[in-house]
This record gives sequence, C-alpha cells and structure tokens, in this order.
Amino acid sequence: MNPLCLGLEVVILGARLCFGEPSPPAAVTVCPLIVERSVAWQRALRTERLAASGSPRTDEALAEWLSLRDQARACRAAR
Repeated sequence: MNPLCLGLEVVILGARLCFGEPSPPAAVTVCPLIVERSVAWQRALRTERLAASGSPRTDEALAEWLSLRDQARACRAAR
C-alpha cells in the first residue's frame, strides 16, 4: 500500500474522531409548479374532449394529470 494513502486514511479518521460524523444535509421540499389555465382554455379543452371519440389512453392520461395537479396543490398547501 502506498504510504501516502495510509496517511490520508489516518488524517480522515482523526478528523472524524475530533469533529464527529458530518450531519446529512437538510431535506428540501420542492413542489412542482402547475400553470393555472383560464376558464376559456378549460372550456375549449372540455369541448375538444367531448368531440373526440373516447380513448382509454386519453382518459388515463387526463386522470394522471389531475392526480399530479392535486398532489402539487397539496404539496404547496403543506409548506
């Protein structure tokens, strides 16, 4: 083993014994930003959705988006 490497390990061990283990960084909560849409935009989306043929994938994607939107709102309310 290289003596330099052994010396580094001794220095690190000594620092840990003197100063203790470093504390983990504080957790930071980051809430996603949801863009609020205008009433006109929401009505146009509803009209388009009702005019389109029913698609399980589209319904699933919309349900997932609504869930994510609700989670983001709850995250911001909890702050």
